[in-house]
Amino acid sequence: MLASIDIGTNTIRCLIVSSKKDVLTPKYVDMQIIRLGENFTRERIITKASISRLKDALNYYSKKIKEFGIKQDEVVVTGTSVLRDAPNAKDISEFIYREFGFNVHIISGEKEALVTLAGIASCFESLREFYALDIGGGSTEYACFKNGQPLWKYSLNMGVVHLTEGIVKSDPVSAHDLLKMEEDIESNLNSLKRRILKSGYKFEPLNLLGTAGTATTLAMVDLRLGTYDRLKVHGYVLKKRNIEEIYEKFIEKKAHDRLNIIGVEKGREDLVLAGTAIMLKSIEFFETDRLTVSECGLLEGLIGYDI
Repeated sequence: MLASIDIGTNTIRCLIVSSKKDVLTPKYVDMQIIRLGENFTRERIITKASISRLKDALNYYSKKIKEFGIKQDEVVVTGTSVLRDAPNAKDISEFIYREFGFNVHIISGEKEALVTLAGIASCFESLREFYALDIGGGSTEYACFKNGQPLWKYSLNMGVVHLTEGIVKSDPVSAHDLLKMEEDIESNLNSLKRRILKSGYKFEPLNLLGTAGTATTLAMVDLRLGTYDRLKVHGYVLKKRNIEEIYEKFIEKKAHDRLNIIGVEKGREDLVLAGTAIMLKSIEFFETDRLTVSECGLLEGLIGYDI
């Protein structure tokens, strides 16, 4: 039995699998919205309230991992965007080790993109060429997989928590804030395009795959799923025009009222607007009209990966 935990800016996730002949079979998958990066844009530190929510989640996962007979020091645990940036990240990592025995690896954005690529590829048979999009709370990762190998990977300091807290000041969102947010996303993507072209890569039509909360939430909304269904979400194709329609619904409603839209999970209602904006701009960036949702990503990539 193997396990991995991903501590993100908005969520914490845990995966436990069995492994036989390099085939991973999920035995336990869970996600909790803990908003570790709450108010980080303003405070520039991970707050005590956020750390308390992290502690509760890790206590729950620690017990679950013990039930499966996995030793704490065998669990691969990563910290991403907010732990990369927070000045008290080292203190939090040391606290986690003292309290739970987990070694936390705070990985770079590019390493996060690379591991996510491996996770996506592991869950789609014969998938050897694709672009990957991983929209997170504090950062968004972009990568390209060619001939069965990662060709390039980049991380942008652009995530749904930071965009929402830093730009969206009105509820429902004002035209001014919406334009400012979209311009910020476009500016980041223009910078990314220059970096990719400078590397010598020429864009070509490849399948675009998306992982993490924004992609799965939009799939649930499009499918009108009131209860999460991993089998229906994984591999689901989101068409650009459908995402645009969903985006308009999010724009029109106050954050709390978005919970009345089937598929929007409590804890994401204020963030889905920014996530959908990033996704739409990213789809345009890759000049495609659709995105395939991957339930697999960083967690799956961590299993057996040499961090």
